[in-house]
Amino acid sequence: MFTTVSFLVTRLPELNNRRAWEAFEVRYSPMLQQYFIKSGCNSDTARDLAQDTIQRAATGLKEGRFEKSSGRLRDWIGGIARNVIRNHYRRAAHRNNAQTQTGFWSDQEDPEAEHEVDRADEQFDALWVRHRLSSLLRVAASNFSTKDLRCYFLVEVRGLPIKSVADRIGISETSVFQKRRRVANWLLAMGPRFISQWEK
Repeated sequence: MFTTVSFLVTRLPELNNRRAWEAFEVRYSPMLQQYFIKSGCNSDTARDLAQDTIQRAATGLKEGRFEKSSGRLRDWIGGIARNVIRNHYRRAAHRNNAQTQTGFWSDQEDPEAEHEVDRADEQFDALWVRHRLSSLLRVAASNFSTKDLRCYFLVEVRGLPIKSVADRIGISETSVFQKRRRVANWLLAMGPRFISQWEK
């Protein structure tokens, strides 16, 4: 079952609502880890920074700092993630300065690290959209057989002719057409509502 942002926002402040906390972490942690890896972190650091971001976002939600009327959750979490990665690089620069110049701390970030952050900033929305699409496809997988989804994928995504797909899967062309149409109709009906629930 898909958990809406509204459910998360209203239930997270209840510290004992385990379902909301788990849904929040399951939804955002993988995407945040990818973001931090693309920002130049190794997988262990990315995992730690994702947890830090989730904790900060959860605290902000608990304290009422996110208001749906003022913007998208994507932008709010993205802002927290960008602050987390910048702080991470600032601390790293501080440690490097402390090691090389005892007693001196430069407020400057590593220019190479800053470049990585800027590049990852450009990819944050793309990661968010990809993560949202993956979630929609998981919902689709629970509603259709593997054969249904395969027919849709091979015809609509790969662009193979229906006859070729029928031969490959071992079913009639009519069956391929029906399976593809069933999944396509479901996506057309469910997609906008799913995206709306994801973003609101």
